[in-house]
Amino acid sequence: MLNRPICSRPSWHKGELIGGRDEGKGIGPGVWRGVPSKNSPELYSPPHGKGPETLFAGQKLNDNEWHTVKVVRRGKSLQLSVDNVTVEGQMTGAHTRLEFHNIETGIMTERRFISVVPSNFIGHLQGLTFNGLPYLDQCKNGDISYCELNARFGMRHIIADPVTFRTKGSYLALATLQAYASMHLFFQFKTTTPDGLMLFNSGDGSDFIVVELVKGYVHYVFDLGNGPSLMKGNSDKPLNDNQWHNVVVSRDANNVHTLKIDSRTVTQHSNGARNLDLKGELYIGGVTKNMYSNLPKLIASRDGYQGCLASVDLNGRLPDLIADALHRVGQVERGCDGPSTTCTEESCYHQGVCLQQWEGFTCDCTMTSYGGSFCNDRK
Repeated sequence: MLNRPICSRPSWHKGELIGGRDEGKGIGPGVWRGVPSKNSPELYSPPHGKGPETLFAGQKLNDNEWHTVKVVRRGKSLQLSVDNVTVEGQMTGAHTRLEFHNIETGIMTERRFISVVPSNFIGHLQGLTFNGLPYLDQCKNGDISYCELNARFGMRHIIADPVTFRTKGSYLALATLQAYASMHLFFQFKTTTPDGLMLFNSGDGSDFIVVELVKGYVHYVFDLGNGPSLMKGNSDKPLNDNQWHNVVVSRDANNVHTLKIDSRTVTQHSNGARNLDLKGELYIGGVTKNMYSNLPKLIASRDGYQGCLASVDLNGRLPDLIADALHRVGQVERGCDGPSTTCTEESCYHQGVCLQQWEGFTCDCTMTSYGGSFCNDRK
């Protein structure tokens, strides 16, 4: 019997969650992996002459919330449970024995029985037990004879593959976003600039999608052919605070649109057309200068986004934004250093107001009798 519960907190769509590996015993490995077709964990059992068995459970689990996964096998019977959803299956073939020599979390090194190797898992794991043995706890406490570790214990904010758009005229152009029947996008951003276009893809007829920052708040604008609609994030304060924020934009098969900013969510049901028929390039961080004046109504942006983007997940595809770009315009760089100079109490004289910018700061001297760059020149 195999009985294995585990809690995971993924932010991204794909990634190896946990796997087992034998050492050439001829039994074949049992592999459990978080590589969903609809953001759901997948149970892959080893081939026994008739190909692998695969079970799916759950959906939209890359929401940065905790989820519980449990795998049970008794003989040829398989059971995969995700939170309160359970699916069952049967192994084919004559063999029922699985012999494990290594257990891996977060990465798959055994590749003999799969055609496509999944991405490594990015997120948090806790409570991993295998046949009653708490392996993560044993590894942490040194109570196991062998444990190879390059992950970290404890909670921390995970930022994956950040890039910086240093100017408002910088942008990347990627292949068309595939969002015809449904969509699930995730990314993180950090900026000090209140306005800017983050993402845009046009389409057939009037179809388009936009995510932008307007006065520090995230806007999601879309048109499936019924006219443009606007959804505004309900953050309790502007988000151009030089802190990382999580954004989820999704649309399901029932045309329910969801915009989630950090832990705050808004939803909207769209009637009429159900398909988003996008064409052309997906613009990240901005568009060409001559496109702004021709953008569909309800789009407020007249400049590009200035700041950092990270952990971009486009319907389960984790692009390397710079390497995968069809076009790269302006100053787009790997990493995220943030503003070189930040506001302090001494930045502006005579009670001038310091305004943080991405490339430094400026002083607002309008409520003083002084002028100049630092409000130290008498008018």
